[in-house]
Amino acid sequence: MTTSRPALAALIYEEGEPIDAIFARLRDIVTARGFRVGGLLQEPCGESVFVTHIDSGRRFDLMQQLGACAEGCRLDSAALAEAAGLLGQSLAAAPDLLLVTRFGRVEVEGGGFLDEIGAAAGAGIPTLIGVGAKRAAGWRDFAGDFAESLPCSLEAALDWWEAQEPCLKSGDMASRQG
Repeated sequence: MTTSRPALAALIYEEGEPIDAIFARLRDIVTARGFRVGGLLQEPCGESVFVTHIDSGRRFDLMQQLGACAEGCRLDSAALAEAAGLLGQSLAAAPDLLLVTRFGRVEVEGGGFLDEIGAAAGAGIPTLIGVGAKRAAGWRDFAGDFAESLPCSLEAALDWWEAQEPCLKSGDMASRQG
């Protein structure tokens, strides 16, 4: 059985859309169907952004506390590198679905999770990524025709996932590489 849907997809979200809740719900649904889900989930909380490694349950803050008058990027590069390492561990475990919390400014600039996303795509592992609408052009530049862009909804994510399931059940990796 083959699928014409690529194994790499992005949920394109606007500011304020419930991207994190959609990812968490998708993880729960896919897991309940007996599939293994790996990767990272994100949870904004006030001025911080917490990331949870799905595989281990490890949770940590991606933002630095710079002080009241500080300006500039608050993203903690060491925490981001740690998150990328954990994402690599998830990828090495060959999950049925890999969730990548975000494709953001750092990825557009060539860093962050790009290596892990590329490795997942190369392996044909179904991978879903959250991409803010303001980063959608950078996502298209990176992924080109090898990925699908989806509207930000659980229904769109499930529809994409359900196109991946027959290939997973049959073990047909070639079909997964869309």
